[in-house]
This record gives sequence, structure tokens and C-alpha cells, in this order.
Amino acid sequence: MSLPDYMTDRNAVLNDQGVNWRGGKAPNYNKPNALFEAERTQVHASDSLEFLVENLVKNWEKEASFKTEAVDWRTIDHKVYKFSTNGGSWQSVEDMLRVGTYNALIGESQYYSSKNSGFEESHLTFKQSLRGGFAWECLKVYSGPPVVAFKWRHWGKFTGKLRCPVSDTEKLVADPSNENVEIFGVTIAHVNDKFQIESLETFYDPAALFNEMLKNSPSVLKCPITGQSTGHDDEKETEEETA
Repeated sequence: MSLPDYMTDRNAVLNDQGVNWRGGKAPNYNKPNALFEAERTQVHASDSLEFLVENLVKNWEKEASFKTEAVDWRTIDHKVYKFSTNGGSWQSVEDMLRVGTYNALIGESQYYSSKNSGFEESHLTFKQSLRGGFAWECLKVYSGPPVVAFKWRHWGKFTGKLRCPVSDTEKLVADPSNENVEIFGVTIAHVNDKFQIESLETFYDPAALFNEMLKNSPSVLKCPITGQSTGHDDEKETEEETA
């Protein structure tokens, strides 16, 4: 059986036609791709499990973040797909389309409230604080299909102001430290015989990214929320790069 393109090309789904994309067109991943090439810690052989899993996850993220219709996702088994973080409740593809990938992964913490951040707002938060891209790499695969367990690294440079809600009345505002930040985690994926994802269980510390961003930030404040927005000053950009 030949491998699907989403396991051999990390940008495969960006070429899909007849798809409803957020913003009306396929997103631009030039920044995270460049960051990935420049600062990844692993260079996997093209026939390795790490290479194939890395591409699968990168294409899944692109679909989850930018394809607005579940039917257009090619990386998942639509009959059984489900997702969870840190042993929490299972979420469906429709749940993730509603709340967004960042909110699904982060949830509620002392630094961030997913309940008070919409899909677009959550993506804007990290796009504007990690302006050079937020790259992702697979570090090690511990088991092969159909149960694939792997360790990963997510990183970027905190170069733009961070603004995000911490409750329905307060937001966190922090000046950029202009330093690299990175987080690590482990994911267990079940895949079918077509290498489509049946389930994803991700385990990591949601507060780790914020601890990294805030530890050397010149100014960190909690401010009252006075309107519907978290106060982003430059919300004009429409393209977004993530992983």
C-alpha cells in the first residue's frame, strides 16, 4: 500500500482544491517552515517513523486550524475521530472546529481562559506574540501503527506583546522578552489502515508555554476587560502561520 501524501509532504493539504479555508484561501506557512528548517533538533530519514508521523501531525494541524468544514479533513477517520488533552473529556471534530486548536489544547489555567477566547481570537493571540512562527517537530516515535506514541517539541520566539483573557473580567498583558520559548509533550495516536487518525491523546503542561514567555518579560499585568476584544492593537493581518 502506498503512503498518503499527508505522510510524505508536510504541506500536502495546502494544495487541496474545492476547500473552504478560513480567510478564503490556504494559509501561508512560510514562517514556521523556515523556523523549522533553521532550528529543528532532529533531521529524520524519509523512511523513518518520525518523518512520517511528523508530516501527518503537521497536516492534521493545518486542517484543524484552517479547514472550516469537517468533511474536508483528509487526515482523520471521520467515523471514529476524537481528541483529548491530559486525560480530559473527548472532543469531536465539530468541537475543535467550534473552539479552535489552541483552546482545545490549552483549556483553563491561571494564564489563559479558553472559555473567554474565541477561535479567531485565540489564534491571533499566539500569531501576534510569536511573530516569527510557532514551529513543531516530532522528536521520537516509541511505537508504530496502529498505536503510535511519540514525543514532540513546539517552539518560537516571543517578539510581540501577549494579550489573552484569564477570566471573563481580566486579561493578561505582557511585553515581549524577545527570547526563544519551547514546550514538550507526548501524544498517543490511533490510526487506521489508511493512516488516518482515529484518536489523539496529548499530554503536556499547558502552563509551560506561559511560564516560558513570562519568566523574563519586562512587564506583566492583569487588566480589566472593557470590551469584547482582548485589546489587540494590530488585528489587520489575515494570514496565519502556526506549526
